[in-house]
Amino acid sequence: MITDNKVFVLTLVLLVVILWAGNFISIAYIVKEIDPFTALTLRFTVVTLVLIPFILKLPPLKDFIYLFLATIAIVPGHFGLLFLSIQYTKSVGGISVLLQLAIPFSILFSWILFKDRPSNLRIIGLVIAFAGIVFLLYDPSLLESKKAFLIAVGSALCLGLYFVIVKKIKNIKSMGIIAWSSLLGIPMMYILMLLNNQSFEIIYNIKSNSTYYSFIYTVVGSSILGHSIWAYLIKTQDISFISPFLLLVPIITVILSAIIFKEEITLNFIIISTIIIFGIFLVFISKDGKTYSKD
Repeated sequence: MITDNKVFVLTLVLLVVILWAGNFISIAYIVKEIDPFTALTLRFTVVTLVLIPFILKLPPLKDFIYLFLATIAIVPGHFGLLFLSIQYTKSVGGISVLLQLAIPFSILFSWILFKDRPSNLRIIGLVIAFAGIVFLLYDPSLLESKKAFLIAVGSALCLGLYFVIVKKIKNIKSMGIIAWSSLLGIPMMYILMLLNNQSFEIIYNIKSNSTYYSFIYTVVGSSILGHSIWAYLIKTQDISFISPFLLLVPIITVILSAIIFKEEITLNFIIISTIIIFGIFLVFISKDGKTYSKD
């Protein structure tokens, strides 16, 4: 079977990694000309239109309540803060590293809310990862990005909360969750757009074609294609085998950011990022691995 072909599986995994790494670069281009909330309102509108077949049937009330809570966490929480953090810094690579903290945060939430105590190895990984955050935030070479990094940590926290909530949804498939959260997220982002005195008229002021291409990429490449492939992999592969490859996302993002935006990569940043990623790696390989999905 094609699902047993490791070369095919690895190709798909690496494609997802590249798509999600490229998403950080695309967001950086978008927020140069469009404010985050207007961009996200448009993004979720387009995603909803593309995924209409997945929202033709209303979910059960209990699932819908969890879906609404998950939408608050993922749309204004994770995506809203993610776009803001990238708007406030030139260190796109740093943001991509901090976003990986969503997994440790989700484990903490499961521990606190549902008494789901992690293994000792996971606890060690959590301590290492969060210690890395402290070092990163106080790295003198990155002080100008401190505000953006704090916002990124908030984005990772919201994504971790989303992971925990979405596990409670029993009768909606992965693409259905993406479709419904996009639909429910539209009014949330639209309200935030209006509160920030923004409007869709900003689209007419876009000067660079890169902004249009980047928007198409985030919708088609990251949101739809990336998540579709990942959902397929989750159903057909051992999650403990494919999940560690997600740690390549920040590495590729840092490389792309250095090439495209000429982002300076200091030795301190490399060491601290390695500490954070190593801590998260320990979380991945520890017993009782769970299934997660990215943005």
